[in-house]
Amino acid sequence: MTLEEAVNKTFEIISHYESGAYIDLEHLRRMMRGLSGCHAILTKENIEAYNRHNAIMYNFDGSAARAKIEADKEVPELRMTRKLIDTIGKAHDSIRSEISIIKQEQ
Repeated sequence: MTLEEAVNKTFEIISHYESGAYIDLEHLRRMMRGLSGCHAILTKENIEAYNRHNAIMYNFDGSAARAKIEADKEVPELRMTRKLIDTIGKAHDSIRSEISIIKQEQ
């Protein structure tokens, strides 16, 4: 799965979950598995982006502040993947809570 596919799948799952449509326990579990797969892809991409970002900062000939600005400009996916990983974590927590509530009601 590519980074773009992982991003699209993440938002597709979250949008479906937030739509409020009736979702049974098995569907919630599939959503969790899907988000877990996307989390793994995004984590891998985040590590690669972090390494590229650090290489730019290390090799930059100038101030540390200017190096950071340049690295941020050259590797925008570092911030994007961080934000998406955080979003997936929050969605996981919400779905996990809903699964727990459904189990308690049964």
